[in-house]
Amino acid sequence: MAHRKVCLAVGRTSTRIYRFDPIDGDTRVVDNVAPYESGYTAMGTQYRGDDKEPLLLAVSRNKLITIDVAAGTLKEQAIDGLANGPWFDGDMDPDGKNLFVVSNPDTPSYAIDVAAGTATPRSTPGGGRWDDFAYHPKDGRLYSVEGDNGDLLLVDPGRQPMKTVLKQGVFPPAQASAAAGSRKAYAATFFDQDGNFYAVDSAGYVNHLDLTTTEIHHSQRIGRGRVSVGDLEIVNGAGRITPLPVAPSYDEIVVTKKFKGTWENSEPRGRVYSFDLTLTAVSKDGGTAEDVREFRLSFDLPTVKGAKAEASGVDVIAQDGKAYLSSVGDQFLAAGTSRPITVLITVPGDLAHLPQEYPLDGLRATRLPSH
Repeated sequence: MAHRKVCLAVGRTSTRIYRFDPIDGDTRVVDNVAPYESGYTAMGTQYRGDDKEPLLLAVSRNKLITIDVAAGTLKEQAIDGLANGPWFDGDMDPDGKNLFVVSNPDTPSYAIDVAAGTATPRSTPGGGRWDDFAYHPKDGRLYSVEGDNGDLLLVDPGRQPMKTVLKQGVFPPAQASAAAGSRKAYAATFFDQDGNFYAVDSAGYVNHLDLTTTEIHHSQRIGRGRVSVGDLEIVNGAGRITPLPVAPSYDEIVVTKKFKGTWENSEPRGRVYSFDLTLTAVSKDGGTAEDVREFRLSFDLPTVKGAKAEASGVDVIAQDGKAYLSSVGDQFLAAGTSRPITVLITVPGDLAHLPQEYPLDGLRATRLPSH
């Protein structure tokens, strides 16, 4: 199973869960899940069906931490036979029964039976600075990235040590965050269902590698931005995503909104909301003015049947609670200049319960690479 977003564990202590959208880089803290003061890493997902958000499972010292993101609960359980850590890599095995976790180079790894609450020692991992791994959806093998030199690693739980270098220098060396003691590591790795591999370093830079075939090329860094968690350190990640329907980009530019009005809609029954979304050819973080030729707007959209977004000159894709409006062709916007785009958003529902102004949560605009 897979979802559009993955979950990131952020902060070595008082660890928080963030949802990360690989298409536009949208990253938000999950407010209803409390921080875990002791910190946890080595995280995996246990899927519970297409209509439910998966459970997150992680380890902290000799405890298994179970995070139900939907319910906002966080539970800890001492695991019989589990060493006291520290822990780095983690992922659930393909059948969703065991969380496989790795510690220091000469310390045994462990397979944690999450139902029984017991841990079985496995092989030692081998040296290096690799802080997460993920199971390939097609060949079932574990892949990781060496943070110091960007080597692509194969991790074989039955081998002693487990680490094998598949190809050297596939990724750029990882960067540390501004947090004290941050590791220069690829702290969060995940796949899509086709076998595309994504690796996020401690500072939040994201790289993509095509592992849908046996031929291994060099990874590509996505956009010119990074996952937005401030100066905090990304310490782990978990999840598998559906293949991206559009090219990702995190090169965020300035966008403002102006609500123009709303009116009732008959089919489907609900409301239509009108906005002017004004793009400015200025980078959001650095304030640098630069030409924009292609762009994408994105914002939250209800998943109910009939919800939609419309605008001229854009292609619209709505998936998993988000709308992505990508420009069609070259729509040149000179550095520092602005232009409005009128967007209509249809939201079905009971008129008495729909707001007079749609909140347009998650609104962002990104510059796309020109073709």
